[in-house]
Amino acid sequence: MNNAQRILMAIYFPITILILIFDNIYPKENMVLYLKYAIMVTLFLSAITIKKKFFEQKLMALSFFFLVIADFFLVFAYTIQNLKIDLSPFGILGFLCAYLCLIVAYQKEFKLGKAEILIAILFIIIFIVVFCILIPYINNVVMKAGILIFGAVLSYMTWTSVCTIFRNYFTKKASWIIAVSGSLMFICDVGVAFSIFYPPFVMQHTPWLTNIIWIAYIPGWTLLAVLICEKDLLY
Repeated sequence: MNNAQRILMAIYFPITILILIFDNIYPKENMVLYLKYAIMVTLFLSAITIKKKFFEQKLMALSFFFLVIADFFLVFAYTIQNLKIDLSPFGILGFLCAYLCLIVAYQKEFKLGKAEILIAILFIIIFIVVFCILIPYINNVVMKAGILIFGAVLSYMTWTSVCTIFRNYFTKKASWIIAVSGSLMFICDVGVAFSIFYPPFVMQHTPWLTNIIWIAYIPGWTLLAVLICEKDLLY
C-alpha cells in the first residue's frame, strides 16, 4: 500500500464514523447534508488529481464526476429552501452514468465460468426480491421503468466487479478491492431504495438503515479512490 492510499483510508474511514455520529444526533439537518456533500466533493477532487497509470483508472475517476453530480441532486438539493421540484431522478441518472463507467472499467477479460454464473444467480435473486418488495409502492410507470433499469445496471456492475476476482486481468489485490467496493455500493443503493420507497422507512427516520447506507457508501467510494492510486493494478 502506497502513501496516497494510506492517506485516503486514514482520512475517509474515520470521517465515516463522524458522519454516523452527526447523522444520529442531527438527522436530516442542513449542517449534516453540507458535510456529506463536502466529503464526496473532496473525494472527487482527490480522485481527479491523483496521477493515473492505466486507462481503467481514468474511467474510475470519471465515475466520481458523475457521483458528485448525483449527490448534488440527492443530498445538497435538500438544503435549498422552498424547492418544490423533485430532483432525485437527475441524481439517479448521475449514479447510472457512474456505474456504466465502472462496468466498462471492470469488464475486461469477460468470461462466463461456473463461479460467474453462480454469482450472477445470486444477484438476480436479490434483484428480483428487492424489486418485488418495492414495486407495489411505486405508482408512477416511468419511475418503475427507471428503477428497473437502474437496478439492472447496479446489479450488473456489482456482479462484474465481484467477477474480476476470476478473470485475471486485474491483480488479486486490485480485484478484491474492486469486489468489496462494488458490493458496498450495492448495499448502499439497496438501502437507499428502501428508504425512498418502502413506507415503514419513508414515514419515519430509521437510524439503523441510514447507518448501513453511509457505512457502505463512503468506504465503497473510498476504496475506488484507493484503486486509482494503485501502481500495480493489472497483471
